[in-house]
Amino acid sequence: MRRRRIERRIIGLMLLMAGLVIIAVITLPYRVWMVLLGCCMLYLGYKLFI
Repeated sequence: MRRRRIERRIIGLMLLMAGLVIIAVITLPYRVWMVLLGCCMLYLGYKLFI
């Protein structure tokens, strides 16, 4: 049971992120999009090594 709940949470999070990314690509200018991607990559790299 617990595994299924975690999988649903991950799938829901992935769908939410995909929706936010689609909206951001359509509405935000290219430079803002690149800054957001850079910040996200820095955060994920930081979390990976700590």
